[in-house]
Amino acid sequence: MRILSRYFVARFLGLFATVLVASLIVLATIELVLNLDDVDAFGAGARASGPIAVLHYLWVRLASYYLADLLPLASFVAVFVTFAWAGRSMELVAVQSGGIRPVRVIAPVWITALILSFATAILHETLILRARQVWTTTAEGGRDQPDFGREAFWYHRGRIFTNITSADPETRTLRGVEIFERAPGGRIVRVMRSDRVRIGDDGVWHLEDAAIWRFDPDRATRDPSYEETPSMSLRLDAQQGGVLLSADPGLLPLGDLRRYLDARRGERSSTLRRLRSLLAERWSSPWLVAVFAGLALPFALRVDARGRFGAPAAAAVATLGLYFLLETAARTMARQELLPAGLAPWLLIGATCAGTAIALAGRRA
Repeated sequence: MRILSRYFVARFLGLFATVLVASLIVLATIELVLNLDDVDAFGAGARASGPIAVLHYLWVRLASYYLADLLPLASFVAVFVTFAWAGRSMELVAVQSGGIRPVRVIAPVWITALILSFATAILHETLILRARQVWTTTAEGGRDQPDFGREAFWYHRGRIFTNITSADPETRTLRGVEIFERAPGGRIVRVMRSDRVRIGDDGVWHLEDAAIWRFDPDRATRDPSYEETPSMSLRLDAQQGGVLLSADPGLLPLGDLRRYLDARRGERSSTLRRLRSLLAERWSSPWLVAVFAGLALPFALRVDARGRFGAPAAAAVATLGLYFLLETAARTMARQELLPAGLAPWLLIGATCAGTAIALAGRRA
């Protein structure tokens, strides 16, 4: 029995790797044909050139945009071909003739897909997340991106450090702002604090109710001077307001993103709804490798010795299309607050698992 299980698991893993690699090669070719001009711009932002820049571009682009979706699709195709092939060659009939229930060879394959889901979860929070961060940074022309903390984020540019509690791109407003300005020698010469800063279209910062401390870099023991002003404007060339407004906490690791949202539990905005939905999607996405593996089974088991792949394959593709259609609809409903933020992906996964279980129970596998 172990040998038989290993046989099907090895076939599944081989097909999974083949589909994944073949898909990446096809997508890499398409990217080079359609976006060849972007390679030079990316190489300039990443400070690379030649073949290294091309390979770097392809890897970051594929990992950040496609890899997360390709993994569950590769699992679906691999399971479908594994058991459709077994049905066509009458391997499953031989298994049943030997007194072995098909579930005993199906279960090890699905458990392998579940293990791949755990591996995918790690991959999402390491390689894929890092690729997205690199792509975002390079797409901004190589500019430094904010460093988010648990309840705020930091931004460093030149001799300016900025700590910001939150940013609202819709109103071009920063909240809970602290600006630290250093002298060439590294000592702090000025600290400005404001609860609300509006960034004008011309890049000028408008601070409301600002508190300002000035330090003498040559006299470290001297008390700083202090003043308050109801409003002031700053044009700091070292500060990139657009970067701060477009800062995306969605690029944080899952733990930090959850803490970022917990610190704003009582706040309501379209940005926070998007981030809460994104948190649920990032928690649920890796498990689609196992969910899609199970989803492929009812269609694969319809293929018998007559070898008619067409109808089961068409039904499988249609079901995948329906899944992604419902996923898009659920995201739209979440954005419109018709569904609680973060609930949609789990509802869809639950419905998919229930449908798969019903279909398999009907076949009495």
